[in-house]
Amino acid sequence: MDLQILKAEQERQGKLIDDLVKAMDIQNRQEKLIDDLVKATDIQSLKAEIEELKKDGLDKESNIQLLRTELEEQKEDGVDKESKVRYLTTEVDRLEKLVGELNKKFDNQSLRTEQKSQGKLIEERVEESSEHNLEPVPLNCTDAKSSGINEILIPKFSSQPFKVACDAETRGGGWTIILRRMDGSVDFYRNWAAYKEGFGDLNGEFFLGFDKIHALTEERNQELLVVLEDNEGKEAFEMYDSFAIGNEDQQYVLHTLGNATGSAGDSLSKHRGMKFTTKDRDNDSQKNRNCAVSFTGAWWYYDCFQSNLAGKYDVEGWEYGVYWSTYSVRGKSLKTAVMMIRPKK
Repeated sequence: MDLQILKAEQERQGKLIDDLVKAMDIQNRQEKLIDDLVKATDIQSLKAEIEELKKDGLDKESNIQLLRTELEEQKEDGVDKESKVRYLTTEVDRLEKLVGELNKKFDNQSLRTEQKSQGKLIEERVEESSEHNLEPVPLNCTDAKSSGINEILIPKFSSQPFKVACDAETRGGGWTIILRRMDGSVDFYRNWAAYKEGFGDLNGEFFLGFDKIHALTEERNQELLVVLEDNEGKEAFEMYDSFAIGNEDQQYVLHTLGNATGSAGDSLSKHRGMKFTTKDRDNDSQKNRNCAVSFTGAWWYYDCFQSNLAGKYDVEGWEYGVYWSTYSVRGKSLKTAVMMIRPKK
């Protein structure tokens, strides 16, 4: 080549090197931005980074096109057809892929959508937190100011609160009612599934449900109060200083029942250790019959029973009605029977 041609080639090679340096700078900055994408939690800062790249005058797509043009010219002129061309081609392809990914991730519409989504999520969390802090849901009825229906929350049982009937007056209050009989308006001769879930009206007759009762006795040590009223309006009570049942796998066994005190007499201690029996689930100690079927009720039956507060309401014959053997009058079903529990102090 003559001197002029050599000079022209040197200028072309110098320009190519400059473009390569620019391409490498683009690559380094794009790789750094990708790393930032992984670590970043602030979308606005990423947007600012992209704007900064634009302000620096690095028109990525035009630079890539320029490199491609230079490569084609080099190929046509027969200059450096081997390692340098292969390297530059690889770098161009990689930069082109990076640009495509970044453009896809950071178009303005995507940013606006993401910002709105995050803003809405934050507002929802703040509202939930505020509601929880201002109106905390109690774990039981100990803080109830008056008798009636309240909501309680047992985290190990459910993330959602559920309604219970509280007694804030009897013997110091703080009681959660688990069974109430008062007028015969609700049928208690039910199957296993009904006793598992609970049934009735919290304002009247009901059974709370064994899953909830188990959760309450598992969450805190409980004491049990049984309040009775006969047909003449005479009231009595019996209190047990501890009470707990097993879960469904354990057939809701009455595994814990403490010392009894009161005026009604102890008609429950003999049932301690018995699993619950319903008309479709026979767990009693009788071999030849199901006590729930024989006496139209449901209970922790023992031979068959000393008590049966879930028996049929207002029937003749005390064995078939709502009864408590140490207090009931033979042949008469009790008028009122209430079972309630509260955390032991």
